[in-house]
Parts: sequence; C-alpha cells; structure tokens
Amino acid sequence: MPKRFTWILELAFLAGLSALTLAFVWGHQAGDSPTTDETYHLFAGNEYVADGTYWLNPEHPPLLKLFAGYAVSKAGSVPPSLGGENTVSPQGHYLRWLYGNRLPAHELVALGRTPFPWLAVLLVVLVYGAARRLFGLAAAPLAAVLVALDPTLVAHAAYIHTDAGAALTMTATVVAGLLAARARKLLPWLITGACLGLALATKFTGILLIPVVLGFPFLEALTATEKPPRKALFENVLYAILAVTVGVLLLALTYTVCLRDMPRERAETSIREFLARRGASPELLATSAALCRFSPPLGHYAGGLLGVQLLSSNGRGAANYLHGRVSERGFPLYFPVAIAVKWTPALLLCVALALLLSGRRLFSYETLALALPALLHLAVAIPSSFNIGVRHVLPMVPLLALAAAGLLVKRLPARPFLLLTAFLSVSAAFSLWRVHPYEIAYFNVLAGGRGNGAAWLSDSNLDWGQDLARLDAFLKARGIEEQTTIVTYSGLASDYYSRRARVLAPGAPILPGLYAVSASVETLGVPFARMIEGEEAARQTEELLRRIRSGGKKRAAIGASFTLWELP
Repeated sequence: MPKRFTWILELAFLAGLSALTLAFVWGHQAGDSPTTDETYHLFAGNEYVADGTYWLNPEHPPLLKLFAGYAVSKAGSVPPSLGGENTVSPQGHYLRWLYGNRLPAHELVALGRTPFPWLAVLLVVLVYGAARRLFGLAAAPLAAVLVALDPTLVAHAAYIHTDAGAALTMTATVVAGLLAARARKLLPWLITGACLGLALATKFTGILLIPVVLGFPFLEALTATEKPPRKALFENVLYAILAVTVGVLLLALTYTVCLRDMPRERAETSIREFLARRGASPELLATSAALCRFSPPLGHYAGGLLGVQLLSSNGRGAANYLHGRVSERGFPLYFPVAIAVKWTPALLLCVALALLLSGRRLFSYETLALALPALLHLAVAIPSSFNIGVRHVLPMVPLLALAAAGLLVKRLPARPFLLLTAFLSVSAAFSLWRVHPYEIAYFNVLAGGRGNGAAWLSDSNLDWGQDLARLDAFLKARGIEEQTTIVTYSGLASDYYSRRARVLAPGAPILPGLYAVSASVETLGVPFARMIEGEEAARQTEELLRRIRSGGKKRAAIGASFTLWELP
C-alpha cells in the first residue's frame, strides 16, 4: 500500500476516533449539572485571570483553572474581587459571584467547561502517536481506542478539574522523557522539560515525575543492549537535570502569571492562612513563609503541596467509602478495588494478557519506562487518605494502554493481534455506549454494572452532583416538584433548578412524602453530614435513612445518582 494512502487512512481513523470521544464527552456534558468542585475551581480560575491574585484554592496548581477562568472572563463575568482590590481573600464574595453574576451559575460553568473536552482529544492523539513511534503502526489503534473510549476519561474530560489534564500532561512527560533518554540529545530533553512544567502546573501528583525524569538515563543505560560510555551517561543525566530545571521554571512562570498583582506580603499571608487551617506546625508555617518571601511562585506551590499532604496525613473526615464501609483515614485496598470495578473489561483484559504473554519483554526499556511511572502513581495513591475516586489514578490508563499494546504486538502474530484489537475495540465501545450519558457512574461486570455501583464506591465514582438538572426535568414532567424534598450535595444549591421543591434543612422533621435522595447521602450519609453540617444534621440524616430502609417505597431512579423514595 502506498505510504501516502496509509497516512490518509491513519488520519481518517484518528479523526474519527477523536470525533467519537468528543461526541460522548459533549453528549453527557450537556446534561450534567455542575459537579461538586467545579464552581469553586472556576471561581479560583477567574480570580487568577481577572484579578491577578492567588488567594483561592491553593490546594490545586493553577494551569487548568486558568483555562476555565479565561473562558468566563472573556465572556464578561464579574471577577471574584467584584471590581475592587483583593487585599484579603475574596472567599466571602463566593455566593454573590456565583449566583449574582452577569450570567446564571450554570451558564458560567458551561463556559468554563468549554476547553476541557479537547484535553481528551489531545490525549488520544498523543497515545496514538506514541504507540506508533515506540511499537509500530499495528499497536497504535489498540492503545488509542482503549484510551479514547475509557468511561472515566470521557466522564472527567467534561468537567472543570485536573484529572483529564493530568493524564495528558503526565503521559506527555513520560513519553517525551523516554524518547529523550534514548536520543541523548538536547532538544528532546528540552521538550521533556516543557511537558514536565505543564504536568507540575496541572496537578500536584506531577511532582512524581521529577524522579522519573531523572531516572530515565539510568533506566536506558541498564536496559541497553550495548552499554553506553560513562561520558554519554553523564551527559544524559545532565540533560535530565536541565529538563527538570526547565520544568520548574515553567511552573514558576505559571504561578507568576496568577500572582502578578499580588504583593509579596499578601502572597505570604495567603499561604500562612491556608496552612494554618490545615493544622501546620509553627515551624512549617515559618519555613513556608520564608520560601514565599524568597520566591512567591515557588512558595505558593510548595505551600499548596504541603497543605494537601497535611490533609492526607491528618485525615479528611468521614469522606471515604468502600463496599459499605466509611473511613476517615482511607482504605489500603481502595484503589486496587476501584481499578477492578471501574476500568473497562477491555483494558483489564489487555493488561492481563500483556503480563501473561510478555516474557522477557516485560523488562524492555519501553515497557519499564511506561509501566514504572504508572505503578509509582498507584503506590503513592494507596496510602493516601484521598479515597474519593478512581479519577485520581487516571494517568495510569494511557501509560498501561501503551505498554500493554506494545507488549502484545511484539508477542502475537499479526492475525491474532488484529483479531484481538478488533475484539477489545468492540468491547470498549460497548462499555462506553451502554453507560452513556452517565459515564461518571460506569461500573464494569465485575461490580455488577452501573446499577450496583453504590455497593462498591461513592463520591466522584458515582455521585458528584451531576444529576440535579435531570432530577428537575423528571419532577416537572410528572408534576411532583412541590411534593418532593431534595437531599443531596452538589456544586450548586440543591434547589437551583427545582425552585419549588423543598430542601431538607438541618433540624427539620422527617415528614411523610417524596424524597429525592442522592447516592452520596445514601452511602456516606451520617458521618459525611456530621463533618459538613454538624451533629444535628447527622441525626436528621440518620433518621431519614432509617425510615427509607425500614418502610420507604422506591418510586424511581433518576440519572445515575438519585433515587425517589416515598415515606409513609
């Protein structure tokens, strides 16, 4: 087949696959109401863009929030400062900014979401190109399909959050570093540094890539057929150090943009206040303040990272749920179980077959360079107290899809590999099609399917507040809005859409009638209410759940996360 014709077929395949991913992302994005974290991420991003200060949300790096903030700023939104000077945190303006802006709250979020589906497209293109470069043309479609049709990626590529962006930037850094270590030239290492800087500015787990990048020269030397001269290894290590330096400089530049109108003393104050709320010791506060005085961008990054670590080590409150149990500290088996019940059968089977058939190729440079960063990500996630979603290990999906496709294409004859690619592609497409438009609530056959998700996991695996608009449409279509009490946690007020419905206020009696109860309330329930709203709300939630379980009649399931109960 002529080379030109091959390229045309490849471009057509990649365009079609990218369009399919976009169609699924846009399809559920249009129906999903703002999720729990989105409005606050947007509020913070709008501050960075419009006000040039960084009081809000230091527990996440700013890059993707900048995209969202720019989208709403361009549309003429009122900034968090409300037109004044941010001499103190604009946190007190949050409700006025969200509900009293020039655009309704749901339209603000819809604008902020617009850049995010394209991150999934970029990831699909990256995975295809990386697989083609590393393992040949045959491996590229399989790796790309496993990523493009992954329900978790499709779900979270719709939202103003860091997870899809982290999968993109972390995969780009690993692939670039892998190739740079083999090329042993300056330009590939500079590209790696740029990718690293984007990863660091996207999510704090990007910091795991610093030892990965620094380790690539040694991994390449250890696995090379012909050992490189000591001088070549030394030069490669220097290039890797340069790449990390470039990454840190790009990170600092990103924070500098956000802090451009924030005097040094206010930047220090914001980090002090943030860390004090997280229970930092006086010594940690003093060290963070000193770093912030030396370099506000790096001090802000380090303070945010430290705040996340403090929250994880001190416990997040009763917000972790696994298979009927609630924990403050988290579960060591949370992420292995989440992977087992949330990844598609196609991806699980592909990885399992690759391990079974790999032989010595499992220890090849390309396989180790892709798999070890994925395993490092999992190893760091397992002891964490942040057991709130399989999305936290989303960067593992493209890395393992690449590694598994590469192993299988080397171990299987052409025809069996082609048949396997076709089978896994159809399986992945079926998994995504079957759950659409409720991708966030996808559970595989090992979990018993989507309807059995609450038996295993909660939070962003199932219920992130995404079904409020669907609930509103259901209640209005049946004329029962005024008869229904909504019990949920979401990114918007519970009655934002259903203005005539009741909301269960803390202390209110549990009366007979209809109750629309979200999955998070039914799973996390009492301890979560206690953590968020206090003891009175916890007692009220306990009474509601007791009556639902003892005599409630299930009238309907709405979306993926609401159940309509009738209490006698």
